[in-house]
Amino acid sequence: MEGVLPTIALVVVVVTVGAITVAAHFGKDRVGELRAWARDNGWTYTDRHPAPLGDAVVPTEPGVRRSRHQHVLTGSWGLYRVTAFEHVQTVAVTTERGTGHAEHVHRVVAVRTPGVGTDLEIRRRAPHPGAAEGAPFGTAFDTSGGDSDFARSVLDGDLTAWLLADPRSRSLPVRFTGGYVLTWAPMQLDPERALLAADYLIDLLEHIPRQTWERCTGH
Repeated sequence: MEGVLPTIALVVVVVTVGAITVAAHFGKDRVGELRAWARDNGWTYTDRHPAPLGDAVVPTEPGVRRSRHQHVLTGSWGLYRVTAFEHVQTVAVTTERGTGHAEHVHRVVAVRTPGVGTDLEIRRRAPHPGAAEGAPFGTAFDTSGGDSDFARSVLDGDLTAWLLADPRSRSLPVRFTGGYVLTWAPMQLDPERALLAADYLIDLLEHIPRQTWERCTGH
């Protein structure tokens, strides 16, 4: 037994070092792939950024200990400026050995809006038994924010009808904040899938009347 414990300890060290080496290798590969995608598409790539959306408020989970923004892609998509990145949040978790920490990764996609100073979140409610087809907007969606005038202007008949009809609204919540409209999902950043989310946000913006932005300060 005297030689077994040192051997086990050595195996644990070797496995741990190997896992770290493999993770670092794949991390470098991913950075290279994202840099190449940005270069080929005329976008910019930043490994880390303290605030890729400036003063915009990115959704956070309860009990977050710390967070970071990584793999930031910025560029033009049609007539719009788009930023996509990973928001990594460290949260406390309970394990068999007590309290530990886990990292939750969300992909965030944001599109610049024609004005700033907005605050509105639109989120599809979870479906429940007995929900009727063609339910009114207030039954199908939760809305929140500190700008009631903007909310009333945005949530007119045209946009609410479009949100009810578009199946993408089931998986893509949206938030207007800090001169952006953004959406988020629990996944890593994939540029092509991020562009699909950007398409949804752009479609949403194009259903908002231009006069809605008149009272908002331009960029």
